[in-house]
Amino acid sequence: MATAIIMPRQGNSVESCLLVEWKKNKGDKVFKGEIICDVETDKAVFEVESTEDGILLDLFFEEGDDIPVLTNIAVIGNEGETYEDLRPSVKNENEEVSTEISRENEEAEKIEPEIFRSANIENNVGVSPRAKRLSNDKGINPNLVKGSGPLGRIIERDIIASANTSQPLTPAAKDVMLASGKSAPAKGSGIGGRVTSSDILSSSKNIFSDDKIRVEPIKGVRKIIADRMLESLQNSAQLTLNSSADATALLALRKSYKNDQLNSLFNNVNINDLLMFAVIKSLPKNPVINTLFKDEIIQYHENIHLGFAVDTPRGLLVPIIKNSQSFNLLDLSNEVKRLANACRDNKIKVEELSGATFTITNLGNMGIDSFTPVINLPQTAILGVGQINLKPIKVEDEIKFVPHIGLSLTINHQVIDGAQGAKFLQDLTEAIKEIDILSAI
Repeated sequence: MATAIIMPRQGNSVESCLLVEWKKNKGDKVFKGEIICDVETDKAVFEVESTEDGILLDLFFEEGDDIPVLTNIAVIGNEGETYEDLRPSVKNENEEVSTEISRENEEAEKIEPEIFRSANIENNVGVSPRAKRLSNDKGINPNLVKGSGPLGRIIERDIIASANTSQPLTPAAKDVMLASGKSAPAKGSGIGGRVTSSDILSSSKNIFSDDKIRVEPIKGVRKIIADRMLESLQNSAQLTLNSSADATALLALRKSYKNDQLNSLFNNVNINDLLMFAVIKSLPKNPVINTLFKDEIIQYHENIHLGFAVDTPRGLLVPIIKNSQSFNLLDLSNEVKRLANACRDNKIKVEELSGATFTITNLGNMGIDSFTPVINLPQTAILGVGQINLKPIKVEDEIKFVPHIGLSLTINHQVIDGAQGAKFLQDLTEAIKEIDILSAI
């Protein structure tokens, strides 16, 4: 009897997984426990094992597909066995919708103007008859409109939306645009921005016609990051405060650790480790910074679950140092490196990527002075770290150039006042300035 291999659920919040790579091909002999494929969530890469011995009769999806959890992705059985009842229904439903749309398009072709027969050549879901008629009336090329109907089908409301955001066209401009299939510029040269026929003709020159373009759909970790960043900016009042801290002691302590021949355990403690240690010592003085904001409720956390951004070939990951306030400097440094290496080697665990109460992201090693980090909701703050630069400081009657490290704190202004954010930065800059004393305590 044929057996389906399903896309496993990797955590309660995971709704779909990206199929990274098939390890076996259709027709291969497989054994129970053998790796069938690698799949990816927004957290990590996982291996999917065969649950039975047998022949891999079929693979229902291709590499790169984003597949809902608990969906059949492959089938194992004996050669010649039937298995159509195990084929995922979501695919069949799409095929039925596509067939219905194609039938409607065939009927529409018989009655619609010839000019639209080339529209959406690369979009096999087409344009609804009502959308075609309206686009003809409005002088809008449907081939340039994004559809919101089933499978991306262009429907009437899409044409209306496009018409509402476009500049009006002169009758001559409408005829030229429909005949040429070109798009209208955002603003015309006519009165009040009205688009004329000359605007259409001049915009038809494609200065990028010789460019080589690679198209890559956004998916996997990149899609998750994109969605979360947009959600963060849309659902919180973000304000970024920029400051800098005297890095003299920071640089001196890092140098002494690196050259310490008697205690080599500290040789690998770096600037980032020292900064994170300073943050851990500063957060308890500013409890509103170490909070989560959910459902109009502020959660104050006594323990500090410190997240830090790690750049990997798969995208940005943020591992978490749980209860980081209990770590000494050396243990903190070792844990940071363990988690960062696990991220880069695709060995990070799901539980090590969730639950942060505060996050640090460091772009200083890439030459960035300051920037605007985006909060990882439901956290209420995130610290961006810039590079170290010489800053002129007046000491008595003399100007000295003192190394300073850039700090950018983004706060959710719904929860944290500007003064509270500034107070945290003051405490942090003081901790950085005296990091040699702080680390010795």
